[in-house]
Amino acid sequence: MICWLKQTRWTLIGIVLAGLVTYARALDPNRLPSQYVREQWTTETRFPGGGVNGIAQTTDGYLWIGTDRGLIRFDGFNFRPVSLTSIAIASNVSILQLLTDAGGRLWVRPQGVDLVRQKDGKFESVRYGPVAITALSKDNHDGVLVSDIEQGTFRFVADSVQKLGPAPPPVISLAETADGKIWLGTLGEGLFFLAGGRASQVNAGLPDRKINCLLAIGSGELWVGTDRGLYRGNGKDFRRVELPSFLGNVQVLSLLRDRDLNLWVGTTRGLLRINGEGISFSEENELRGDGGINALFEDREGNLWIGGARGLGRIRDSAFVTYSSVSDRRFEHNGPVYVDPEGRTWFAPTEGGLYVLRNGRVQPVTSIPANEVVYSISGWADVVWAGRQRGGLTRLQFRNGAIESQSYTKANGLAQNSAYAVYESRDGSAWAGTLNGGISKFKDGHFTTYTTNNGLASNTVSSILETRDGAMWFATPSGLSSFSNGQWRTYTTVEGLPSPEVNCLFQDSSGTLWSGTSAGLAFFASNRFQVPHEAPDVLREQIVGMAEDKSGRFWIATSYHVLRVPRDKLLSGVVQGGDVREYGQADGLESTDGVKRSRSVVSDSAGRIWFSLSSGLSVVNPSQITDYSLPALPHIEAITADNNTANLAASVRIPPSPRRIFPRCLTSKRSPPITTPQISPPPFEFLHLPGESRLSTRG
Repeated sequence: MICWLKQTRWTLIGIVLAGLVTYARALDPNRLPSQYVREQWTTETRFPGGGVNGIAQTTDGYLWIGTDRGLIRFDGFNFRPVSLTSIAIASNVSILQLLTDAGGRLWVRPQGVDLVRQKDGKFESVRYGPVAITALSKDNHDGVLVSDIEQGTFRFVADSVQKLGPAPPPVISLAETADGKIWLGTLGEGLFFLAGGRASQVNAGLPDRKINCLLAIGSGELWVGTDRGLYRGNGKDFRRVELPSFLGNVQVLSLLRDRDLNLWVGTTRGLLRINGEGISFSEENELRGDGGINALFEDREGNLWIGGARGLGRIRDSAFVTYSSVSDRRFEHNGPVYVDPEGRTWFAPTEGGLYVLRNGRVQPVTSIPANEVVYSISGWADVVWAGRQRGGLTRLQFRNGAIESQSYTKANGLAQNSAYAVYESRDGSAWAGTLNGGISKFKDGHFTTYTTNNGLASNTVSSILETRDGAMWFATPSGLSSFSNGQWRTYTTVEGLPSPEVNCLFQDSSGTLWSGTSAGLAFFASNRFQVPHEAPDVLREQIVGMAEDKSGRFWIATSYHVLRVPRDKLLSGVVQGGDVREYGQADGLESTDGVKRSRSVVSDSAGRIWFSLSSGLSVVNPSQITDYSLPALPHIEAITADNNTANLAASVRIPPSPRRIFPRCLTSKRSPPITTPQISPPPFEFLHLPGESRLSTRG
């Protein structure tokens, strides 16, 4: 976004707000790999090219990428090649490794030349005698470990250097365990450790002598990646980690453990995740190409960056977990959704069939034909009711792991075989709202049908709800009807509804009745319906589903949006744009198009909110969402005054002036940030929204 304020003689050009601004959490270990949000940059999508060998992030927020074609800096918008010619290094030299030390300085290992360090914003060669660096790693404290094929192994701490011992040539991987042992993986001689200035070989259980990567965990646990697979050891001997058999003797090229204790393994076949849930695999074809996953890095916000032979990728968590139509076509073109007391999620695709989702596994309900459309799902205790397009009303119940079913049709007294809405009331009655035959109540084995002749607003019933006072409410295209103590009453626009076409009903934790109509939301108070008199246009769209979380926030699906709004703001009648949080693909949704069914948004007993959308079945845990995001870090690229460009190498002072400042602001979405020179007034204030950073001015 380019934002302009009133003109002044001072102009700030190119204020980049960067920040990879997402929730500062690691990657949820309970998700399937397909449920993370993925972004990729290849030569087809702005990446400069070259295989990625190393990734690091400096304290100013920049992401640094070491490639076969040189060093690249990424600010979230642009990839910028960084020249090292000032220290006599060719601009296109291959960069083999990158890391940042405890002081935030960037260390660079180019191929066949000096070790390079960035200090005070400038690159310098790190010289300590003849240099032939073959490996680089962080140690367990504040230092950097370096292995030189001629000089041995060294530890750098700040500006001091300590020789640790010899290095069996050539060392290509390094790690230090908590017990102080320095582990050395070689190109063809196996695994060694340094202790007391001596190198000792440890190869028990390691058949491969080429050690590509090492990862130290805890006091003595060491993971070893080789050309023949992955090994785990205790410092004395090692055992092979059994990977999925279809991978074969895969080469392991990179290892990383994130802050949520997921172990990530980069291989020539793709990416593995190992945690308490087991081993998961993702091919990452676009990144690895004919090579492999060479580099793994976790940034300050818990995002996982992946470097492959064809480019750069990022995997991150999101507010929503989505069961995607990409991985399972049964989650495409969804219909109703229901979650029973046992935590089983029942869903029905619009193409037909009924399915149960539990612990990530989908089980078909075989008593419902795969080509039979289920319009609605409801339940109470251990019973589930399904309203069908042609098959009437079906009662389902789990018994001994199997689902028992019994169906009722027009032959049994049901008003019509097309049951569009179904609901079980507290007295055990099952109510079936039909497509155009009115509503049938099933009680004690008998059906009683009500139509417009009895007082129902329309014989087409789209949703049913029982409120706490025992009244039954029926949403129709011609208004909202209530049935209580044998009396019918209908509410339309005369009684305050924004539209007579009512799609869905909901009663919140305070007992307030809400209706979602084709023209927005309304709540029942003082014997009539009321709508927020000040609300964004998005809340005046067709409302197709709603639910409430434990903190009193409403989750709403419209025809085109997924929203979160505080209930108290809606009840106050004034809802400002900042009160409405919109969610989209960046938040883990596959689609934001709601579906028109009697229940398409529901809450479960754990407090999660489920959305059945036009593509993908999505769930959000509101208790894990925070509107806090890490501060964006600004970088000012240029300042001009009266067409004169200020020198950013020095402090810049903006003198007093009656004219207002005239900034040009670049807004960033989830972008790495940058450094800021010292600037005098006017003051700037940063407003941070989830997934977005904005710059505003005061005064």
